Amino acid sequence: MEFIINENQLRVILTEQDKSKLGDYMKKLYSFTSNIVNKVIKKFDINVKLLLTWGTSVGGLVLPLDNFIRSGQFNLNDTQRALILVGVAAIVFFENKRLFSKILSKVKELGLEEVLKISIEKATKLKQVFAKFLNRLNITLGSAVDIVAYSFIIPIISDIQYMIKENSNVNELAKLITERLIASGVVVLGYEVLNSAIKKIIKRLK
Repeated sequence: MEFIINENQLRVILTEQDKSKLGDYMKKLYSFTSNIVNKVIKKFDINVKLLLTWGTSVGGLVLPLDNFIRSGQFNLNDTQRALILVGVAAIVFFENKRLFSKILSKVKELGLEEVLKISIEKATKLKQVFAKFLNRLNITLGSAVDIVAYSFIIPIISDIQYMIKENSNVNELAKLITERLIASGVVVLGYEVLNSAIKKIIKRLK
């Protein structure tokens, strides 16, 4: 038996697949942050639970950095890499000097100052580029935390670009993406704020 579907039905199927993909990826970002936070707490006895408040967004910021560390010339184990990543998040994105000083102390004990320095430089560039991107969208940024609030978007920009090809209706697509991100249960931004940001991103990418 053959099943024939029309173009509109195909579009719905593709959109549903992408929606599921976006939600799953948000959960993976939160899980990644939770994993490095737990490693640092357990191994180094430093309370970095505050990062979980913005767990998904922190994941969006440090996951690219994790890939950089893994592919570079650094020979770090999992706990050392986790320490570097939470250190970067603490100082570059949250500007929490008190927490950073505790992490820096452990970094020095392990002789990883150079790795931390390079990682901070990379993260600072990412922060600057993303801040410029948000500014072009006329999204108000009052502090570093405002950048963190939207940073879970970084890893899904290419997915949004792909979805634009399948559905060019800005309002409809923004609604679909926003609903799926909110449904993941790990995005801190409210519906209206997120929907407005997604609309601006779609218009910019188009």
